[in-house]
Amino acid sequence: MSPHEVKEQKLTATFKALIKLLKSKRFEDISITELTRTAGVSRTYYYRNFKTLDDVISAYEMLRIIQYLRQLPNNPVKLTFETMMTHYFQLVADDADDQLTLIAAGKEQVIIKAFNTSYHYLQKDNVEQIDEYDYDFLSGAVVNVSIHWLKNGMVESAELMGKKIRQFL
Repeated sequence: MSPHEVKEQKLTATFKALIKLLKSKRFEDISITELTRTAGVSRTYYYRNFKTLDDVISAYEMLRIIQYLRQLPNNPVKLTFETMMTHYFQLVADDADDQLTLIAAGKEQVIIKAFNTSYHYLQKDNVEQIDEYDYDFLSGAVVNVSIHWLKNGMVESAELMGKKIRQFL
C-alpha cells in the first residue's frame, strides 16, 4: 500500500470513529484519546494532521469529494454547474447517515466550509465560472438545501436536485 493510500485509510478510520462516537456522545465530550483508540491510529498521527476534530471532518469531506470526482468519466467537455450539483447530491445521498450524524451534532458550518473549499478547487478547470463573492452564498445555499433534502428522506432524485439548484441561481 502506498503512503498516500495509508494516509487516506487512516483519515477514513479517524472520521468513521468520530461518527461512531457522535452517535452516543456529544461532540464536546469526545476526547482525542478515545477517538484515536476507536480509530486504531496513534495520537501522534492525530496531532501531526489535525488541530481540531472539525479538521478531521473537513479533511474527510474533501477526500470524499475528490474520490467521487475521480470516479466520474474522464470527459474533455466541461462539466456543467447542474451536473456538478447532481453529483454533489448523489455524494450526499451515498453518505446520508454520516451527513445526518454531523448535522445532528451541529457541524453544518464544517460541511459548508468543505463544500466551499471543494468548489474552489473544482472551479479552476471543471465548472462554469462564478464571481468570487458568490462562493459563500453558493456553499451555504447548496448545503442548506441538501440538509433539508436529507431530513425529508431524499424523496427527489439527485438529478432533480441538481436542476433545482441551477434554477435557484
